[in-house]
Amino acid sequence: MKLRSNAVLAGWFALVLATLLPLATVLAQAPAAPKGGDSGSTDILNVGERVVVILSDIPSGPPPQEVVISEDGKITLHLDKTFSAAGKTRSQLEKEIKEYYVPSFYTRMTVTVKQEERFVYVGGFVKSPNRYPFTPGLTLLKAISSAGDFSEFGDKTEVTITRVGDRKEVVDCKKALKDPKLDRPLFPGDRVYVPRRFF
Repeated sequence: MKLRSNAVLAGWFALVLATLLPLATVLAQAPAAPKGGDSGSTDILNVGERVVVILSDIPSGPPPQEVVISEDGKITLHLDKTFSAAGKTRSQLEKEIKEYYVPSFYTRMTVTVKQEERFVYVGGFVKSPNRYPFTPGLTLLKAISSAGDFSEFGDKTEVTITRVGDRKEVVDCKKALKDPKLDRPLFPGDRVYVPRRFF
C-alpha cells in the first residue's frame, strides 16, 4: 500500500514538473521590462516646454529663471551654463544641475525645476476647438470629448496626433469608440486635428 502511495506521489510530482518546465522556459526567454520612463511619460520634459528653475540655499543666488527648452533640447542657466533638458525628468535635471554647481561653485544648493501648466491642443472639425489642460491619463477620445465632440463635418476615421518633434500618428476614432484598446494616450504639447469629412 505504501509503495502504491509513493508511486502515485511520484507521478503527481512528474505531472507538476511537466507543466511548470515549459512555463519557466517561456519566462526565461521573455524580454525584460525596459528601465526608466516611457518616452511619452507625463514627467518627461519636452522641446518647447516652458520651465522655471530655482536655485536656492546659496548666498546672493540668482532669481528664479523662466526658460523655454530650445529646439536642440537645451536650456541656459546661471553662469551661462547650458544643460540638456529634453527627454529628462524634472528630478534628473535637478540632480544634473546641482552636480554641476556643487561643489565647484557652491558648498550647497537646492535646485527646483517647475513645469508650467501643460496643455494639449484640439483643433479642426470639433465643436469647441481650443487648448485644454493636460491631466494624467488623458486620451485622444477624452480630449475630443472635452472639445465638445466631433462636429457634424468631422471625420472620425483619420484624426491626426502631432507629437513634440513633429511625429505624427493617424488614428481611426470610429474604431476606437468601439474598441477602447485602440484609443491613444496623449502627452503634454500634443496637437490633435480632426479633418473635414467629405460625403
